[in-house]
Amino acid sequence: MMRTAVLQAPRRFEVAERPTPRPGRGAALVRVAATAVCHTDLSIYTGQHPGVRYPVVLGHEATGVVEAVGPDVRIPVGARVVINPIIACGACDCCLRGDENLCRRAGLLGRELDGSLAEQVVLAERYLHPLPPEIGLEAATLIETLATVHHAQRRVRIDPGDSVVVLGQGATGLLHTRVAKLAGASPIVAVSRSAWKRDLARRMRADATVDPSGRDVVAEVLALTAGHGADLVIDTTGDPRLVGSAMEMLRPGGVLLLYAISHEPVQDFTTFPMYVKELTLVGSRALVPADFEPAVRLVATGAVELDGLITGSYPLHRAAAAFGDYERDPDRVLRILIVP
Repeated sequence: MMRTAVLQAPRRFEVAERPTPRPGRGAALVRVAATAVCHTDLSIYTGQHPGVRYPVVLGHEATGVVEAVGPDVRIPVGARVVINPIIACGACDCCLRGDENLCRRAGLLGRELDGSLAEQVVLAERYLHPLPPEIGLEAATLIETLATVHHAQRRVRIDPGDSVVVLGQGATGLLHTRVAKLAGASPIVAVSRSAWKRDLARRMRADATVDPSGRDVVAEVLALTAGHGADLVIDTTGDPRLVGSAMEMLRPGGVLLLYAISHEPVQDFTTFPMYVKELTLVGSRALVPADFEPAVRLVATGAVELDGLITGSYPLHRAAAAFGDYERDPDRVLRILIVP
């Protein structure tokens, strides 16, 4: 038997005993080492994420150790792994193009499928990515997030010398700031209301930080780019009120990367700025398997440090307390861990 934290209904967790799953052909049993909790998890916890059926076991940013394997599995017992949580069909037109993140029948662990807030999970081998020994299992929970950042920036291609604005400096914004810097972007302008997050952005090598509280961010960006505007704006906030100003701070021919998830409509939106400035809007959804290897390499080489992005840790039986604390003060959280 194994323990599992089951979200029976919004804001109602129950720690339950369930039979330990057995790996079938092509699958492995993984003992979960840690799960990072992100804003998607919080929105499911509060009941604000559309389409979720309760009860559900949350958790999709996880690492662990392979405990047992089924037939036809090459990954060895004892392997340390990070989990790809996008369970794709492998047969639809999107999967056959290599766009498994767009699979027409995909499910996400912790949303459509039971996730990693459990002592053990069984997954097909193709969703397990080996980790080198120099990366700790707790910090490695953020490699899935880093892989989504890699995927997004690969879609827009940052060249050396490009000016980049990153709206929001939560965990994803900080990683976007760092990865853009590694690509040679300059200047990188990090925007956040939070002083401690702006400090973290400077540690990620942002060239400038801006507090939008009571300040004209568009004017600040124009001043920092010699009046030209930014080559690229990355929105990691999901706040629809920022779309208009994001387009204003772009140079003619610039690109707006809508990285964050939002279900809210954009009020007073007009396509005229896209026409007159010939702007490009780019969406990005999650990741594909090929994004894991470069993300692991960035961490293994020390180019990206993840430990500073973990702001709290809770045992599995205190999952309710973890989510309650997150909901009460979300601005103080980058990632919290739940450890079985």
